[in-house]
Amino acid sequence: MLDEKGFIKPAPEEEQYFDISNTGAGTAPPKPIPEVQKNNDNNLLPPPPPPLTAPQPTVQPLNFGRGLLAGGLIIGLLLGGILGGIFGNYLVLPNPETFPWAKQGVATAPAATSASSPTIVTSEEQAIENVIKLVAPAVVQISITSVSQNPAVPSAGAQDSLGSGFLVTADGYILTNNHVVTGAAKISIVLKDGRAFSGKVVGTDPISDVAVVKIQGANLPTVPLGDSATLTVGQEVIAIGNPYGLGQTVTTGIVSALERNVSASATENLVGVVQTDAAINPGNSGGPLVDLNGRVVGINTMIYQGSQGLGFSVSSNTAKKVYAAILQNGKITWAMLGIQGATLTPELAQQYNVRTAQGVCVGQIVAGSGAAAEGMKIGDVITAIDGKAMATIDEVLGYIRAKNVGDTVQVVAERSGTTLTFSVVLKALSQ
Repeated sequence: MLDEKGFIKPAPEEEQYFDISNTGAGTAPPKPIPEVQKNNDNNLLPPPPPPLTAPQPTVQPLNFGRGLLAGGLIIGLLLGGILGGIFGNYLVLPNPETFPWAKQGVATAPAATSASSPTIVTSEEQAIENVIKLVAPAVVQISITSVSQNPAVPSAGAQDSLGSGFLVTADGYILTNNHVVTGAAKISIVLKDGRAFSGKVVGTDPISDVAVVKIQGANLPTVPLGDSATLTVGQEVIAIGNPYGLGQTVTTGIVSALERNVSASATENLVGVVQTDAAINPGNSGGPLVDLNGRVVGINTMIYQGSQGLGFSVSSNTAKKVYAAILQNGKITWAMLGIQGATLTPELAQQYNVRTAQGVCVGQIVAGSGAAAEGMKIGDVITAIDGKAMATIDEVLGYIRAKNVGDTVQVVAERSGTTLTFSVVLKALSQ
């Protein structure tokens, strides 16, 4: 049938059939011929567009080089962490002197949750414990029995007192204070392990308040003498002794000051002592003041009565000098410059018409001394000795204390605006 435009028009009753003449077994039939679409004016329409479908992902081949690189990085990080931990735990942390940046801070132990909870110990605590284990066996208790020689005293007779000391040689030499053994009729020495010995005074020096005592023994525990010249203010120290007869006691503190000159009595002045806030009590006298390396840096000798944290120790360098002299000569003879003076003040500078701002003003010349022989006078202001500036009387006394009788020192002094130099031969200090 033809329509009004001349196109073939299928009969309404005609059915559409697929051509399957070329279809074999197992072969899919062909797609049906799409029906021709027309508009309302009976015009042919273009065929519909194909249906939209989602794009299929493209499979990329695996890059084995990137996998190997990632695996290598992971393995490198693991090995670096393991080696870093071993290096830190076994080399850096045990050697804070070599690696100062690795010093551990103070750690606080958490509250214990059970009896098996670990205890956290800081490096400082461990150092103190190690020092005590090292030094304590060499610290001794000294029991003194003395007899009063004054019949006018109602309590005249035998009197007992306690002090401390420490062994410096394995065959029994002990350092302590002079005031601990003064007037002793009998000396008993007891070690920390309970062994008891009879002691004998080898020599004493009231000027430095140092004494040497000997007991008979062998292979006794000892403690080394350190160099007090290396001490610094603020450095941690440990005092060990036997206060009030309670037995061995340990206290800790710091070095509060150095080269102090203090009055031990109306007639005794201690020169160049170490000041510390470590607790020192009656019975501690003669015991050691040690640093965190276990070396003796002082002999605990006195406190200011009624004060808090004002203790004083004879420096280890002074003790070593006295000890060596007593072993060799039975005593020590100190050198003296031959002057008494005071640290320069503005008032003294105006009084003696001196231009210098600091120094030591001479207030008295000792007759027969080297200073007197060289013509030093009252009012002279000492500004240097052997090229070392002197700003205080403590510095002058400390410097001369380190010299020996017969040494010559070059003293620079100002007198009425004129600078003078004196070659002073040091003579023996009368005791």
